[in-house]
Amino acid sequence: MAKICLVLTAPSIKENLEIIKRNREYIDIVELRTDLLDRDQYNLVSQFPTLTEVPVILTCRKMEDGGKWDSSEKKRLDSLGQWIDGGFSYVDLEMDLYAPVLEEKALISKTLIIRSFHNFKGVPVNLFEKMQWDGDSQVIVKGAVYPQSSEDLYTLIDTALKLKEKGDCPFILLGMGDFGFPTRILAEKMGSYLTFCSDSAAPSGAPGHCSAEDLNLIYHFRDISENTVINTIIGNPVSQSKSPHIHNEGYINNQIDAVYVPFLTDFPQWYMKMSDLLQINASSVTIPFKSEIIPLTDFPDKAVRQIGASNTIYRNSEGKWLSTNTDTKGLIIPLLKFLKTDSLKGFKVSVIGAGGAARAAVFALKELGADIAVFNRTLSKAEELAGEFDCAAYSLDKSSSDKVKEFSSVIIQTTNAGMPPLEKINPLGFYSFSGDEVVYDIIYKPAETLLMRKAGEAGCRVLGGYTMLQEQAYVQFKLFTGVDYK
Repeated sequence: MAKICLVLTAPSIKENLEIIKRNREYIDIVELRTDLLDRDQYNLVSQFPTLTEVPVILTCRKMEDGGKWDSSEKKRLDSLGQWIDGGFSYVDLEMDLYAPVLEEKALISKTLIIRSFHNFKGVPVNLFEKMQWDGDSQVIVKGAVYPQSSEDLYTLIDTALKLKEKGDCPFILLGMGDFGFPTRILAEKMGSYLTFCSDSAAPSGAPGHCSAEDLNLIYHFRDISENTVINTIIGNPVSQSKSPHIHNEGYINNQIDAVYVPFLTDFPQWYMKMSDLLQINASSVTIPFKSEIIPLTDFPDKAVRQIGASNTIYRNSEGKWLSTNTDTKGLIIPLLKFLKTDSLKGFKVSVIGAGGAARAAVFALKELGADIAVFNRTLSKAEELAGEFDCAAYSLDKSSSDKVKEFSSVIIQTTNAGMPPLEKINPLGFYSFSGDEVVYDIIYKPAETLLMRKAGEAGCRVLGGYTMLQEQAYVQFKLFTGVDYK
């Protein structure tokens, strides 16, 4: 099973020991980054392995490899040679480093050598060749690369799976940054010897690191095996999503061997290729790919065809991709519960926005008999959406205040206005609430948008978006697993 290695980046030995203590239940190995230590701590490094119960990787990273060591190379090698006698389990040496004396010391002290290289500009096309080691001694080969795209991530994962199949040498292969984040979670699936993580209270600063706590409590890293089903969420951005919390908690509660992982995506075509590599079972789809994903699936359902957007794709028993839209149920179920009704006949509803979420809202509202008006800053887009569903359309500005008032039984806000970095924007800043409106903002982060606050201050009944996130996730969960969420 892939191990969890906590990277220690505090400036003192004492602080690093405290970090280990905080995370002890979550980790298997630690890496002591000596290049980040204060110089007055160097005389304590050799003692460090005796002060902790876990195996320790000794690392002193040069600046060109992303470290902070700013003294001479001779001083670095001399220091490593002195420290290694302290009983370190591993020592990290660069792949292009020729240091036979240091290697001999490692052999004598039974310290396993990790031969590493770093690339902060992308993923080299010859990554597989770079991960080969021709030296005589047994080593763990390590590559840390910085994927800049979904295509880069595909190359990284493809390389890992080829190394895993070859099986002649233990390896560590990871992707830095947001594109590389899935490799932190899926180390076991990729065949990587370990994954690196940080302390939540003292992060390493390494791009894309996950905390030891999140690895265990959100992603249940230690439970991931060769048979674990992979489900994902794709989008751009995606790191802020709370969906991994919901889905992964459901897998634990239902004792389902699955993990739900965020994948930052730029081109969904490359993601779909990657899904075949990793045998991904299903995916949630968020902005901006809800329309673009549809032609990449095999069987879009009626809702997807009418809405023109899909937030959910999943495989059937033959491995074909089905696409649907759970935003419709996710949006409407909380609203009906809030209004304590099962029909919207007689309700005059304003929908703010004309994107994919607005289309899902209009579709769901129309099914329940609501009278709908679409408001959008670009009137032509509002008119296009309204024309498809036989609704009214108006521009989203002061000239339409009376129309918002007319369609104010419920006001549903579907744009990203109010979501970081647009949290100071109120898309209805021109409108004066009477206090009789029900205002439903589908944004869930922040929990209260500026629109919601203004509406609440006017006496309106206000509903936020987290319940929508939950409800659509529960529907997805059933599609992904075949069982109800609990």
